[in-house]
Amino acid sequence: MKKRILITGSGGFLGSRLAEYFEGKAGFETVSVTHEELDITDALAVSAFFRAIGPETVFHCAGLSNTWQCEQDPRASGRINVQGTENIARACRENASRLIFMSSDQVYTGTDSMEPNKESDRVKPVNVYGKDKRRAEEAALLLAKEAVCLRLTWMYDHPAQGRTPGTGLLGQLFEAADRGTPVLSPVNDYRGITYVWDVIRSMERVMELPGGIYNFGSTNRRNAYETAGIFAQAAAAETGILAEVKADRNRFGALPRNLTIDTEKMTSCGLQLGDTLEGLKRCMNDYGVRWRYQGDRAAGQT
Repeated sequence: MKKRILITGSGGFLGSRLAEYFEGKAGFETVSVTHEELDITDALAVSAFFRAIGPETVFHCAGLSNTWQCEQDPRASGRINVQGTENIARACRENASRLIFMSSDQVYTGTDSMEPNKESDRVKPVNVYGKDKRRAEEAALLLAKEAVCLRLTWMYDHPAQGRTPGTGLLGQLFEAADRGTPVLSPVNDYRGITYVWDVIRSMERVMELPGGIYNFGSTNRRNAYETAGIFAQAAAAETGILAEVKADRNRFGALPRNLTIDTEKMTSCGLQLGDTLEGLKRCMNDYGVRWRYQGDRAAGQT
């Protein structure tokens, strides 16, 4: 018998690719919905939809993920990211569905340590998006039995034709090379950046995880400026143009931002996504680009 899964937010960056993956996967019956097809802020609509389709597993990708937009409209963020997740989690409980909730490393925005963040650390997010993702985690774990919350890092994909745009850092470097404009990247920002297909290909294993919170993504000890230089080098292997990466020494200058994650809990469950550089190599290989890392100094940084 096929496993019926529901994917919310299938018009977005992650949800669209997750739907693409499972729709071609044997053993699964996939129902994917965009915001226009299911308003997750409407509790009655969510409840009725779940009763109609009876999903076994729900991948909840829908949300307002633009951090700037969340700051400008915190009510919308609360309604979509928190209330919407509450509605999904409650429907999961009512229908005995397993909830896989896509949270974010932005819950770590207020950390004052430079060590990789652990799931057990006390979090104190300072931006609206991070605060609302933390509230949504709490709702998911409270309302849905054995819910899994994945604290995802910033993700990227190769800017291939026919897929939802928003390809993250790699896409930015392709655009910069095409336009001949530099990319400004902060030296006081630390975070893992993850190849989206590494995440997606792990989701069948994620369905087997015990309930709880998991850091889920690539590790990375380089700062954002150094990381952007490596991504520029990878993009240049395809375009022949090395985009210029300029150092931003002002942003996060007063207090460096540390969104790096400790992945011990994830790896103890048999899931390994490796570090950011390893993921970038897999990405370029998947898209048929021959690229050999030449070291940080070959990155065209200023």
